[in-house]
Amino acid sequence: MNTIEKIGIICIALVVLAAGCNQDSGRKGRNGTQLPQSDNEEVARYMESFKGVGALSDTSKPTLPQKTLSHFKYPNDLALDLVLAEPQIVQPVELSFDHRGRLWVVQYHQYPYPEGLKVTSIDNYLRVKFDKIPTAPPGGAKGADKITIFEDTNGDGKYDKATDAIKGLNIATSVVTGRGKIWVLNPPYLLAYPDRNNDGIPEGNPVVHLQGFGLEDTHAVANSLRWGPDGWLYGAQGSTATADISSSVSKHVAFQGQAIWRYNTDSHVFEVYAEGGGNTFNVEFDSKGRLYSGDNGYDRGPNFKQGAYYQKSLGKHGPYTNAYTFGNLKNMQLSGERKRFTHSLIKYEETGLPQRYKGKMFALNPLLNFVQLTRLEPFGSTFKNVDEDKVLTTGDHWFRPVNVKAGPDGAVYIADWYDSRLSHVDPRDTWHKTSGRVYRLRSKTNKAILPKFDISKYSVQQLIQLLKNENKWYRQQAQIQFANRKNKSLVPQLQPLLKSADGQLALEALWAINLSGGLNDDIALIALSHKDPFVRNWAVRLAGDRQSVSPVVSKHLIRLAETEADPETRSQIAATAKRLPGDTAIPMIEGLLKGGYDAADADIPLLIWWAIEAKAETDRGKVLDIFQRPAVWKSKTVQNTVLKRLIQRYVMAGGEANFTAAAKLIELAPSKNAAKELISGLSEGLRGRDLIGLSPALAKAIKPYQNELFGGPLALGIRQGKIGVVEKAILIITDSKADPQQRLTYARLLGESGQKKAVPALLKIVQTSGSSAALKQTALQALQYFDMPEIGRKVVAAYPQYRGDVGVRNAAIDLVSSRSLWAASFLEAIEKTRNINKADVPDAVARKLKLLKDPGIAERVNRLWPNVKLATSAEKNESIARFAKIIRSGRGDLQKGRVLYLSNCGPCHRLFDGGGNIGPDLTGYDRDNMNSMLLNIVDPNADIREGYVIHKIVTTDGRTLEGKIISRNGDAITLQPVAGKNMVLSATRVKEMKAQQVSLMPERILEHLSEQEVRDIFSYIMKK
Repeated sequence: MNTIEKIGIICIALVVLAAGCNQDSGRKGRNGTQLPQSDNEEVARYMESFKGVGALSDTSKPTLPQKTLSHFKYPNDLALDLVLAEPQIVQPVELSFDHRGRLWVVQYHQYPYPEGLKVTSIDNYLRVKFDKIPTAPPGGAKGADKITIFEDTNGDGKYDKATDAIKGLNIATSVVTGRGKIWVLNPPYLLAYPDRNNDGIPEGNPVVHLQGFGLEDTHAVANSLRWGPDGWLYGAQGSTATADISSSVSKHVAFQGQAIWRYNTDSHVFEVYAEGGGNTFNVEFDSKGRLYSGDNGYDRGPNFKQGAYYQKSLGKHGPYTNAYTFGNLKNMQLSGERKRFTHSLIKYEETGLPQRYKGKMFALNPLLNFVQLTRLEPFGSTFKNVDEDKVLTTGDHWFRPVNVKAGPDGAVYIADWYDSRLSHVDPRDTWHKTSGRVYRLRSKTNKAILPKFDISKYSVQQLIQLLKNENKWYRQQAQIQFANRKNKSLVPQLQPLLKSADGQLALEALWAINLSGGLNDDIALIALSHKDPFVRNWAVRLAGDRQSVSPVVSKHLIRLAETEADPETRSQIAATAKRLPGDTAIPMIEGLLKGGYDAADADIPLLIWWAIEAKAETDRGKVLDIFQRPAVWKSKTVQNTVLKRLIQRYVMAGGEANFTAAAKLIELAPSKNAAKELISGLSEGLRGRDLIGLSPALAKAIKPYQNELFGGPLALGIRQGKIGVVEKAILIITDSKADPQQRLTYARLLGESGQKKAVPALLKIVQTSGSSAALKQTALQALQYFDMPEIGRKVVAAYPQYRGDVGVRNAAIDLVSSRSLWAASFLEAIEKTRNINKADVPDAVARKLKLLKDPGIAERVNRLWPNVKLATSAEKNESIARFAKIIRSGRGDLQKGRVLYLSNCGPCHRLFDGGGNIGPDLTGYDRDNMNSMLLNIVDPNADIREGYVIHKIVTTDGRTLEGKIISRNGDAITLQPVAGKNMVLSATRVKEMKAQQVSLMPERILEHLSEQEVRDIFSYIMKK
């Protein structure tokens, strides 16, 4: 399989939360660069021998700060200023503005390794484990990170005063002020430094509010602190770091990888706000309180809904915290160039730039060195994104924009990491330690020099006036002050604004009342009845955050669920129902289902499902009561989304009560079509499971549907192990006159249920030349389940008759490669009897044979298929240098290169207008970076992209399987094998499961090409 899936070497470097290791001693890499300390000799040797290529530091030199301005291109109505540069700042990773308009810059010098820790292990994604958990600052080793405040003291638009507010931090990514504190993300900790006088200088040591953020991958650690409109402190976490978070109240809230999280600084409650979403860096709130974040995909990331689950690579990043998601929400649809990747973004809602920019997204692309302007168009309860201009481009490949914020002057500020390197693939510290820039993108006609101000000293009336400001930045700053003061006595002055016909002002008033501690039933009822949908939306949201409501508010929420027409508000009603007790939640859910507005929406059907799922067991009776009403069955959302998931949920959870609930649903089905949906979900729930313990009630309920459910009248009895039924099924599978579909079904089920009595009959099928190809293939797959030596011998003996059908041939090869004894027979037939041609075996399957951990088999595989033997580091480096020289030595032919691409890479990868989808679409990659391309082609295992990780699974019955994990629901694991059909395994049948450090893509795929063909294919791949 000619995949180039690793061309995303830079992919995961995404945010480039990057800077350098500050260690004074330790081993050196090949070029003398500092390596992290390690107490593991094997790890130390690996890092020491690593030769960096790809999107790493190159031989080019940085452009002097002032000269960089001449390299940029931007629209005629904008101007660009260089605001800060080295030596004032180095490696800026985040910007923020405080209540005085001062610019805070987090300088991430310590990346990639925390000071004072030793690396104990390193995996193929360069995720590391350390010897200990670092002590929270100011204790423990002092790191090189610092947070600096910059100030314009004379109003000329230049930052002439710098103050290092906090130094000695050790992997610090973010800072905000508020509540009389300076909040700093310094994983594994969230720290709060006292700052009662709001001057930005800590008045003592910090208090640890949260601990447990992972450090495995310091480009993907917790990041991007922002105050939400609800007063919670929000943050993001990237894809390859884990978390097990504890506060003084919340204990061990664990999640793996990508998420948006939040923390209530008053109650000390921590929770995951939304899970998944890619390599999440950045948190952005728009004027309506919607939440966005960048990721490392081809689009502009998700519009996050509360309690939702978004796309996630389950193999690489682990399962969701909920075992019964049964799906996920997608990112916002994009119309435009799908070029990786959006890292940080803002929705611009200020007045400083020309009107055409207002309400649009400024999205940074550090991989391809530009800033994209994107329009948001309503799309049901979410948005479509439409790319417009690139508002900032440059030919300087050192430009690495990593953070963007709107300032109090209405300009857009951009932090530039400024480094020729972007990738984290090299474990060595070769980052450019002395560069960093901040730019200001402003209106060409307006420099917007601001007078000095201090919003923390504003009167109540001044703050109320700020709520009416056209600029979102000032409104958000006012809300922070209402939260800081938390004064209920202000509510009477805010309440008239809540009743305003101006929807934005009413929404700001609702937020301010809540932040002041004045939200009560009277306020909630006013908001729930407001004519503006966003006020209603947030009234629902805030009710859910209280997790219980009074009877009068409950009544209004239920009524709103039935009558609300606004899709965004309906989506919040579903999200809130998930959080509220069943007495309120179930009628809300039923109200949404009665409305019938939502089936075609991109998000709402699954949000409704997750609300139901949250009550499936805690309020089982109430959930079933919903389906007592015939009208509910007519809902398209119920028919298309809920029915099959709910019954699957009950069956997978198991137990008498859940089986009885599943049976009750089938009993309540008002039509065959409704029953069909339930049976479809039931079938999914039962895949890979033992039915011996099935409850009598469910067995009785599904008996009439055996043909639809399992494919034959004996199927249920086979799954339950009934002796008489099994014997009848064995006779049928060898009867050439029996129903063909039943023969296929029973053969498969006899294998899956482990009926050893069936082995002779199954062997007869695979040895008989008259058996159909489909039946042979099914029988071969069924025989995998039985650890019997004669199976391998007889399949190998019969193998020559399989060569005429690729499906049967692959099924036979898949069988013999799953157990050592069978594989030995197979290899002997290739080497000695020559009854089998080694060309029948793909490289991926040959490599799978080595997973059997049999030295003799491994030696034979290396001899028969030398390409499967992984090249050494020296061999890879030599190949990269050789191919680079070949490519540079002449010109390639584009048309011939296209033909070569389609035959070598196209089966797996799309590029421009052609190719497959097994691997990533390469169109949006940094394809003109020849070193990066060569690294990933010559060494496809250097950095395996999320979504393309291969797992080795050893089952309790002795099989060794290999493939991608494509779903994990309940205890069911769906595996997409390297060859063969998808299979579902119960976790109870998995003895070992381990991610492999080897890609699907084989090494040496360029070796069969001539020098001119190498130039041709690269001319096409690197085509603009």
